[in-house]
Amino acid sequence: MGIEKLTWRFLIHCIWLGVWGVDTSSWTAEVPNSVSGLQGSCIVIPCSFNYPEPKIKPSEFTGIWFKDTYEVIYHPDTSNAITDYRHRTELVGDLRQKNCSLRIDPLHRSDEGPFTFRIEIKNYNKASYKDDRVSIAVSSSPDPPSLSVMEEVKVGEEVSASCSVSHSCPSDPPRITWSHSGTPSIQSQQQTKGQWEETSTMTFRSSIADNNQPLVCTAAYRGGMTVSSSKTLNVKYAPVDVKVKGVSSVKEGDSVELRCSSDSNPAAHSYRWHNSRGRLSTTGPTLTLENVTRLTEALYCTAINTEGQVPSSPLKLNIEYPPEIKVDSACTSDISMVTCLCIVDSEPPSTVEWSLPAGHLPSTRVEMHGGTSHSDQPVASKQDMDASKSASSDPSTSRKEQKDTSSETHANYYTNDQLYGNMEAEEDGDPYECVGEDDAIYGNI
Repeated sequence: MGIEKLTWRFLIHCIWLGVWGVDTSSWTAEVPNSVSGLQGSCIVIPCSFNYPEPKIKPSEFTGIWFKDTYEVIYHPDTSNAITDYRHRTELVGDLRQKNCSLRIDPLHRSDEGPFTFRIEIKNYNKASYKDDRVSIAVSSSPDPPSLSVMEEVKVGEEVSASCSVSHSCPSDPPRITWSHSGTPSIQSQQQTKGQWEETSTMTFRSSIADNNQPLVCTAAYRGGMTVSSSKTLNVKYAPVDVKVKGVSSVKEGDSVELRCSSDSNPAAHSYRWHNSRGRLSTTGPTLTLENVTRLTEALYCTAINTEGQVPSSPLKLNIEYPPEIKVDSACTSDISMVTCLCIVDSEPPSTVEWSLPAGHLPSTRVEMHGGTSHSDQPVASKQDMDASKSASSDPSTSRKEQKDTSSETHANYYTNDQLYGNMEAEEDGDPYECVGEDDAIYGNI
């Protein structure tokens, strides 16, 4: 008899299950215990729920969120929500898919909760998930971005940097910008407990200008808050801008100190000095030249570091030296004219002054040519002197000059007959004497 009653009761239970379509699921909800959000930004509380499904699938759901004090913060009819939350809350989940996620925008400091979800299913049932509550940790400022980059690179190498920030507002994520131009890409990824990660990756080609400069990424959040992170780049490069520095002019016989400088990373660990004949013994950045002469050659240096070696441009010193007469009063004459040539070597160029004898022949004109040369310039040759003599002894040239005396405007012609009326040759030395002058520099030589 007892067995018959048990069987009957089992059958009744099965019939009830068939009529109502109830399965083994229960009234449960899944929400994180706590979510974090930035004041002024938005937050989405992830939420999913379950219920014993009837045989006939429900067609109408009403989702409601309220505070622990049973104050409604979200209702499809906004008039049912308390004033502080009207138009700030939105159900972003699809209740037909058992998604009850809630968005709060903007997030206020007072939105800490805890909060509870309630479901009302038309013509079926309703329930509040009081055992599954969620709180919000509201922060007043965001955490700095996580910046990753290879800080030490060689010049010209491709640099890849990534900048990541965590947030709770997937509909309006932080905007990430960089202090360096390049090619950026953005990726969003959902994390746990209502958090999202926004990552910006940027690539660029390193240059010398990037060395010792900060690479900065900045995240701008909804609500106006910004936060940045930076890392200083260390770009390795061979020496550039290699120069030899020193005085521009020096007197012959003096000493001079030259210094080699360059820009490089790492700094140049050695220097080499050269002239046209090869490498000098000095290896440091400073070179001292003793007793320089006008024949001192141009010099250059090479700066060397772990990334390479680069030479400077040659430096030619300006050597100053006193006048030196290369051709001493070489004179030629004919019946009507005396021609004298004087060539002086000096640096800087000197002027030439002529001294004349007390007397001169009555009708003789004197043509005097003074000039300068430098140690790196050829001095007048004997052939040049012979050519000058031939020109001065040509009778036709003499006659032409006598015929057209009104056009003689050369500064070195002297045609004063009174001055040369009693010209006579001197017994000692050349009567026509030239002297090179440079009193400003060599007054006591």
